[in-house]
Amino acid sequence: MAQRLALFIGVGEYAGAAYRDRQPRCCCVDAHAFARLIRENSPRTPQPNFRLLGGEVYATPDPFDATDPEMTADALTGRVRDLFRMVRRGDALLYFTGHAIPVDDGADLLLLTPDDDPTGDSTDSTTAARRGIRVSDIREAAFASQASSMTIILDCCHAGVAAAMEWPRNTTILASTDEHTASQSPFGTHLMYTSALMAALQGAAADVQGVITPLSLHSTVCALLDLGEDGQQPVLRTWSDATTVLRQVEASRQITEEELARIAPDAAHGLMTPSRRRATTRMFDGETLEPFTGFATKEASFAVHPEHESPTARDGVMRVGDETWERLDGLQRDMELFKHLRNAKLLEAFIREPDGATHEADLFWACMAEWDADRREPTGRQGFVRLTDLGRLYWDIQHKR
Repeated sequence: MAQRLALFIGVGEYAGAAYRDRQPRCCCVDAHAFARLIRENSPRTPQPNFRLLGGEVYATPDPFDATDPEMTADALTGRVRDLFRMVRRGDALLYFTGHAIPVDDGADLLLLTPDDDPTGDSTDSTTAARRGIRVSDIREAAFASQASSMTIILDCCHAGVAAAMEWPRNTTILASTDEHTASQSPFGTHLMYTSALMAALQGAAADVQGVITPLSLHSTVCALLDLGEDGQQPVLRTWSDATTVLRQVEASRQITEEELARIAPDAAHGLMTPSRRRATTRMFDGETLEPFTGFATKEASFAVHPEHESPTARDGVMRVGDETWERLDGLQRDMELFKHLRNAKLLEAFIREPDGATHEADLFWACMAEWDADRREPTGRQGFVRLTDLGRLYWDIQHKR
C-alpha cells in the first residue's frame, strides 16, 4: 500500500500580547477534529487512511505544555519539510488553520505560528518580529518532493495567496478564501470552511462508489457555503494527471427536498406537508410519545421509542418490512425519515445509559433501548437521534431559508 502521511497544524493560541483579544481558539479544535476524521475511512479499513506525521496533531493551546518548543516557526517549518521529504510515491497532506498575513507585497503568505509577536500595528506585515511558516518554503519543499500527490489545505485569512503561486505537478491547493479576504466566518465550534470540509468528507462529496477526491471536496464545499449564503469563496488550484483519493466512505442515497426540510422545525420555514400530519397520538404508561417536528436547534436530540420501530415492539413483535406507507402510523413514518437521514449521513443514533454515559448505537437498538421485551420492563436507558456535522450544516441552511 502506498504511503499516505499527513501533517495537521492548528494554532488556537498565540504568545504575543497583541493577540490577547483575538485568539482563534476554535483552530485547535478544528485541527484535532479534522485529523480524527480523515485519518480513517468509513467503515474503517485494515490500514489507516492517513498516518499522522510524528503521530500527533500540532496544535495550541497545549494543556500539557503552554510553550511547546515544537510549535515555533522554525520547528513547524522543519516539520513541513519532513512531510514532503518522507513521502515517496505516496500521498502527502498538509492542513493549517490559524492566523496568516500576506508578505512581500502579497507575493507570499506567512502562516503565523504561536511564537509570532507583532509590535506596533499588529497588521504590519513588514515587522521583523513576525514569525511563521512561509508558503514559499512549503512550495520549495513540494518541488523537491517525490510524493505522487500533495494536497495542501489552508483555513486562514488570505489563504488564496497560496493558490495564486506556481506549484509542481500533482499538487492541489484548497484555500478557504481568496487572497483579499481577511476574515473567517465561525460555524458553531468550527470555522465555516473546516466545518463544510468535515461535512463533505463524511459523505456529501462522495461519488457513487464512496470516493472523495480534492475536486469533489472543493465543489461540495462551495455548494454548501453558497447554500448557506455565507459569501465566503473558497479557492482551488490543481495540476494533476492522476486521481487523488482523500477518503473512502459508504455511498449514501439521495435525499428528497421534503425530507431535508424536515430537519428544521416547521416554524423555521412555515412548511407543513401531508406526511407530517398525525391522525393519532400514541401513548405509553400515561405519557404521550411526541411526533417528530424537526430539531429545535442543530445541537438538539430527539428521543426515540420502541413504537418508532413497531406498534407492538414492546411485545417483541417487529415490523416485517413489507408494510405500505398507508399502513404506517406517524411514529413509523418518522422512523422511515430517520433511516433516510441516517443513510444520507445527516443523522446518527445514540443511547444514554442510566449513569448518564452516552455511546453511538444502531438506530434500531436506540429505539429499543428503553424496554426489555423479554422481562417486559423498563431498562433505565434511553435512545436518541441527533444531527451529524453534515446534518447540522444543512439544518443551518434550512433555518436561513
